[in-house]
Amino acid sequence: MRDAPPVSISASSRQYGGVTPGTPPPADAPRVLEVREVTVRFGTKAVLEDISFHVPVGEFLCLCGPNGAGKSTLLKVMLGLLKPSSGAVLIRGEDPERGRRRIGYVPQRKAFDRDFPATPLEVVVANLRGTWPMRIRDDERTLAMAALTRTGAAKLHQAQMRDLSGGETQRVFLARALVTRPEVLILDEPTAGVDVGGRAAIIDLMAELSASESIAAILVTHNLQAIARCAERVIYLDRRVRAWGLWSELSRSPELRAIQGGDQAEAARPDAD
Repeated sequence: MRDAPPVSISASSRQYGGVTPGTPPPADAPRVLEVREVTVRFGTKAVLEDISFHVPVGEFLCLCGPNGAGKSTLLKVMLGLLKPSSGAVLIRGEDPERGRRRIGYVPQRKAFDRDFPATPLEVVVANLRGTWPMRIRDDERTLAMAALTRTGAAKLHQAQMRDLSGGETQRVFLARALVTRPEVLILDEPTAGVDVGGRAAIIDLMAELSASESIAAILVTHNLQAIARCAERVIYLDRRVRAWGLWSELSRSPELRAIQGGDQAEAARPDAD
């Protein structure tokens, strides 16, 4: 199915009322996450309109779209940080407030307070425990070190977070997300603000995760290399779902290629390592 002919978002969205025809996941596949007709309004302005899709067990989905498309708003709804004006999100059949324990979240690097004194080991254990660890137990250390080893960050476990590069920081946050053994992993532009070498390493790690049959993942990114390496399916969001299908069906669309500039602009910022 990866050899299916590519679909132009521009042409087909006009033909099919705004949604590009593509190949969705099998309807009977076990679903980790469902988004059902979600609309979000701030006052009279609709930021998201009638968003519906689902993510089966083991699928790696890339969510992309232009700046201001509503991607961050949708993540907040999925994480239970924002209630939609209408519609619902279900995580294994539960609302986000209950179901978010099943989610591992990797934030953008710029969301981290680099002045906070912490080691990678403490950051990972804090997520495992749910509170900041004043003292780390042996069993917690074992689980945290296993997660850091999985992401290639074990040697950094006693460093200060403020001293890490962008790529190293994202390795730690990926370990932090994985240590709770989530059923769905949400990665919010993990390559933004990271240098070329760091981006390549993070993409390699995500590609390994994309091969997993037990964990689903949603990657928000502008990086076409990450999408090509990792994505099983792609959703192109611009207030509505404009396209949803296999990467091979959407890979040549001009809209997807145009958003690549967003990730490159982030990488060029002075604070990018």
